[in-house]
Amino acid sequence: MAVFSQPALTRGPYLQRPTDDGIIIRWRTDAASDSKVHYGPSPSSLSQVATVPASVTDHSVELSGLPANTRFYYRIESGNTNLAGGDSAHYFHTAPTPGTVQPIRAWVIGDFGKASAGQAQVRDSYLAFEGDTHTDFWLWLGDNAYDNGTDQEYSDKVFHPVAGYPTIFPRLPFLPTPGNHDYLSIQPPTSNIPPASHSGPYYDIVNVPFNGELGGTPSGMPAYYSYDWGNTHFVSANSEIGTLLGATNDWIGVYPLFNIFASPFSSSPFTQWLHNDLSSTDKRWKVVYFHQPPYTDGSHESGTFWEVYMTAMRENIVPILEQYGVDLVLCGHSHVYERSYLIKGHYGDPNTWNAGTMLIDGSSGTDSIQEAYVKDISMPNGNDGTVYVVAGNGGSQDDNPNLQYPAHYYGHGGAGLYGSFVLDIHGDTLRGRYLMATGTVGDDFTILKQGNVSAPSADPHIHTLETSPNPFVEAIKLSFELPEPGLVTVSLMDMGGRLISNLYAGEMAIGKQELELKVKEDAMPAGNYILQLRSNGSLLTEKVVKAGR
Repeated sequence: MAVFSQPALTRGPYLQRPTDDGIIIRWRTDAASDSKVHYGPSPSSLSQVATVPASVTDHSVELSGLPANTRFYYRIESGNTNLAGGDSAHYFHTAPTPGTVQPIRAWVIGDFGKASAGQAQVRDSYLAFEGDTHTDFWLWLGDNAYDNGTDQEYSDKVFHPVAGYPTIFPRLPFLPTPGNHDYLSIQPPTSNIPPASHSGPYYDIVNVPFNGELGGTPSGMPAYYSYDWGNTHFVSANSEIGTLLGATNDWIGVYPLFNIFASPFSSSPFTQWLHNDLSSTDKRWKVVYFHQPPYTDGSHESGTFWEVYMTAMRENIVPILEQYGVDLVLCGHSHVYERSYLIKGHYGDPNTWNAGTMLIDGSSGTDSIQEAYVKDISMPNGNDGTVYVVAGNGGSQDDNPNLQYPAHYYGHGGAGLYGSFVLDIHGDTLRGRYLMATGTVGDDFTILKQGNVSAPSADPHIHTLETSPNPFVEAIKLSFELPEPGLVTVSLMDMGGRLISNLYAGEMAIGKQELELKVKEDAMPAGNYILQLRSNGSLLTEKVVKAGR
């Protein structure tokens, strides 16, 4: 009979790889011993037991064969010593059966593992915000442990019983993606290790559903994976599986950006998997997350020539996501919060942003003022458009960010400014909120996905719209044709989609029309603008230029 020393708990317990019929419970002890989990329907009724007899310090016990969408309480034991649990704070909730329509909540944080005061404030603000609402899981957006993603840094800055998340780990499974700081202990940019062989502290800590344990297309490796939670398909992509040293193991297209003599990036095992996965899902919503954002103007800036990983994701990965109608993309890396309009087709640097062709909806996205983004999947191209969120201030901050990215509606950041992101999905509604560390909701947007909504469509005579002179100084003439009589409105927007002025509203007859509109010289500075003309549910847009005298 094996004799174990009396171990002490040094990490955890924490929850991994939730499925609709089980979960993995992990913890660490200072001395090797066996692993045992007692579990049941209440803290006082833990009659079921799962045991792993091997003597280890890193403990992992998988529970299976459980009913879906059910709460269980648990207690962990090693070496005949009760280590934690057996109370109301230690529980897990099995996932709903994939496809089930029910409320989903995820708490989302990025760039957090610093043991900073801001990290604790962000944690406590969510605990206060959460209240009695059930949170399903926790998304990590990378740079989870600074500065190098070592095991000791995870212990000191993430699993620490005070500076970390002691009341969250025992009840909330996390489904992570790695960041560049995590990868400094896995594969720095100047390494050339095949992504399938990536290993290190991050991968030692996590168990993720990369073999389709919760839906999705199996990736066969923990570097990236997908899963279904209710009626939503989630993809944890990986922005770090590129290398500067050669094309073979560069799976996102970094190498051609670093070496101008290299052949252009075309595909990789990762992009092939991504096509297969996104084309195969039938879930109502698609959410993708990875570390390095395609669009940001915070502690990192899109378009900066050395940001080759961000550029690779924007040029090579974003087109795939938009091809399959991904609704929301979540990233970290830049130590601010930023949120885009509903956009599509922006694959270049900030100077290539064109609201006339890339802006699907330039409103606020705020449901309470009837400006929610609507995706009418019954219409041709009705599922177009993605909202991009940067939530990289979960424990990090930038003293003086610009926050002027032209495709963004909202930005927040600065010295001492931290926050997290709350994602709620139910039925045909997706809602995202930026929760500041102070407890204030700073951004609140909604996407509605419907099959019977008549969203504004492109006018069949859009090519007949003419503006002159263009550039203009204080007056511009519009020539266009109406296929039927109706109310005509003309608005002027900036290149970010923000309303500058309502120029005209009136009834017009069928046929060719002309309007001459005057803009006071001091009402708007010289620059580029978007003119929008609406009539009978149709929308025409034209880029116009305001010239100075």
